[in-house]
Amino acid sequence: MQIEGICRRLRIDDPRFIEIETKRRIAEKDLKDVKEFLLGRKRVKHVKAATFFDQFLDTPSLELLKRGASLRVRYKNNGSNVYLQYKGPGYHHQGILYRSQFSSGKLDHLPKPSAADGMVRLIRITLPGILKTGIPLAMKWAMRRHLGRGVVGRISRGPILCVYHKDKFEVKLGEAFLEPSIDRVHAFHVNGAGLHALASFCEYENEVKAKDDDLEVKLDHLDKLLDFDRTVIRRFRLRAEHMDKYHRCASGYSRRG
Repeated sequence: MQIEGICRRLRIDDPRFIEIETKRRIAEKDLKDVKEFLLGRKRVKHVKAATFFDQFLDTPSLELLKRGASLRVRYKNNGSNVYLQYKGPGYHHQGILYRSQFSSGKLDHLPKPSAADGMVRLIRITLPGILKTGIPLAMKWAMRRHLGRGVVGRISRGPILCVYHKDKFEVKLGEAFLEPSIDRVHAFHVNGAGLHALASFCEYENEVKAKDDDLEVKLDHLDKLLDFDRTVIRRFRLRAEHMDKYHRCASGYSRRG
């Protein structure tokens, strides 16, 4: 019943697409110390450090932002791996964020963004074309259910660009594992005059994951997620972060507008 309730609240059918995580703000001066603290903990493995680029997409009137959703084109491995990622509206419960997350396969023909007209646009390939052929049905249905066909058809701009520097860690828990990470994010608004800095911030995130994205296993390990976080939070007095990255970046964009 708990799984059915979460799916119903998130308005999706398949619990494998549910992301469960915690988010905290990190002061930039503490970034190095938090990383060293994690590296010094037992059973914590540093998986990788990576830098990648995101282009957040929306309608001209930012309808995804207003509905609590986000859609981004992610460029990894110097642009050799490009895909779409959609996150539906979520909710917080006892300090944990629940939301749906969907990703497309690799989009080989998606071009890099161009800002010639003051707003980054998808060129040569329209978003409706990508939605028709380039993404899983579950992702397409979730977007239509959360946003409506009209909103999906109006997605045409990506005014916010982000550069991510991520350190990813792993903590094995038997059937499940934790994936703590430290993110440093630089966000920009693009217009005809070039790039304009919107925000620069650092975050600590921790997600519980399981084989085959088994939600029941994830839920069984939530106490381990919170226990792990407690030590980090107390040591560095990390404040809770209730906004996702798109909404945190866009808050600066909205104030600028």
